Amino acid sequence: MRELRYASHDGTVIDLNTDSLWVADLQEMRGYAWTYTLATRGIKSVSRNASTAKMTVRTTDPSRLDVVQTAFDSDVQAVTPGTLTVDGEWFQRAYVVGSSLGLVPWPEYAQVDYTIVLCDGVWRRALPVQHFFPMTPGTGSQIDLPLDLPTDLAPSKIALTVNNPTGEAAEFTAVIFGPCVDPSFQIGGNTYAVDVTVPEGGHMSLSATGLRKTITLTAENGDVSDVFDKGVRGNGRGSGSYVFEPIPAGDSPLTVSGNYGIDLTMFDVSGGVPWLTLSSPTAS
Repeated sequence: MRELRYASHDGTVIDLNTDSLWVADLQEMRGYAWTYTLATRGIKSVSRNASTAKMTVRTTDPSRLDVVQTAFDSDVQAVTPGTLTVDGEWFQRAYVVGSSLGLVPWPEYAQVDYTIVLCDGVWRRALPVQHFFPMTPGTGSQIDLPLDLPTDLAPSKIALTVNNPTGEAAEFTAVIFGPCVDPSFQIGGNTYAVDVTVPEGGHMSLSATGLRKTITLTAENGDVSDVFDKGVRGNGRGSGSYVFEPIPAGDSPLTVSGNYGIDLTMFDVSGGVPWLTLSSPTAS
């Protein structure tokens, strides 16, 4: 492990990888289990549910544990989880619901075993943002022909490709930049459409993750509106017109309905803290 942080719901951040306060390993948080129901010749109704794990905190300054405990307790009392983050990228919502002394404390050393509720059942990390703008570079939105025709030609579209390197259908977030009316885009065999007008200088944000499914509209002045009901959901996942459809693995062609920019962020998902977090030569 190279880095571990806990951020409470009120913004307090506890660094759990310092010289005076640290977690030695993430042994229990690397494990995971599927929840399932036995079928006649297999399993069904599979899911990854919340689970509990132990996290051992050690410190050479026991007084710091008072601040740590206050941050943990504030989330439980507010019934709003904090967030554990490993290596600055893999994260999961969590509560710390109990503790016990691992060793008899000394004036300059203490070890506490905390019981953690891992709320999401999986760890996530955001992959690099993919930026798309469908029109070819130029000074205008049309090609001005030398002939006096009733209309000019629209510029040719750039070939757009979305890459999902995770090996499975990925959760994602998308930001569409205005101005545009009823924006939609197609990836693979699914159309993602929202029946809303995005003003100039504004943007629409779509979240299609297991944590939250939301659609919001932000005006140029920063006002935010909930437009969840404007998303086209068809008959749900696999219907070909589900606005929250996960993005297929590999490369997929992207078709955009108009001249506006899109930012796509996909998420990698792992049941336990990935072993690649041990890749640093200084990892413990």
